[in-house]
Amino acid sequence: MRTGTASGLAPKTGLKAAMHYVETMAPDAIPPARAAIRARKNLREEVAENLRNRILTGEIKPGIRIDLVAVAEEMGVSQLPVREALIALESEGLVKSYPRRGHYVQSLQPEDILDHYEIFGKVSGVAAARAAKALTEEQLHQLEAINEAMRATKDAGEQEERNFQFHKLINGAGSSHRLMSVLRMLSKSMSLRFSEAIPGWDEKAANEHDEILKALRAGDAEAARVAMENHLSVNGVRAVEALQGMHFFSEE
Repeated sequence: MRTGTASGLAPKTGLKAAMHYVETMAPDAIPPARAAIRARKNLREEVAENLRNRILTGEIKPGIRIDLVAVAEEMGVSQLPVREALIALESEGLVKSYPRRGHYVQSLQPEDILDHYEIFGKVSGVAAARAAKALTEEQLHQLEAINEAMRATKDAGEQEERNFQFHKLINGAGSSHRLMSVLRMLSKSMSLRFSEAIPGWDEKAANEHDEILKALRAGDAEAARVAMENHLSVNGVRAVEALQGMHFFSEE
């Protein structure tokens, strides 16, 4: 906000009046700025997701240099969101930047994937343990309905969405703001489209969700924590097996 434009107001008018004054006198100044911030953030995430998926499916091989200009042209965006996306992917360990050389895809090993999902499971387990004491009866019914919908559909995209909703509801009930921010980061990085990569994943995941639900409904925090940790740890094993099938990992 451009605070200088409101400096002539009497102190008694307060912040509300000051904001009204700014918005009235300069109606075009604030909304476009906010819209630009949202648009830039969305573009960065879109580019990051695109590159992440291409890396994790082996389309972009380890050791390959990512051409910033080419990616920007291919996706029809400026170079700025591509730079921001590469910074995010570097923080996830998927790419590595070198001065005056650019960004290169990192070589990952099975241990990297297993470690990621084990950490993801530990943090998610904390949220599940807290959710066991916080979820309402209505929310428990919602979780059960989401899981049954996931089990019933044969659409891969719908399965992924129901799985996302299931975990989001639990995390929302059991997370602080800080814990939620960490969970968001972990859920995005090294994400694999399980419904497409692993035959029968949806049924296996739904069965594991049943175990989590059993603990949540019983209000058993420790059982909920263990069930969630096991669920995500085994997903790490599945991810490794799927990636090995794609010949993703570099040969020894």
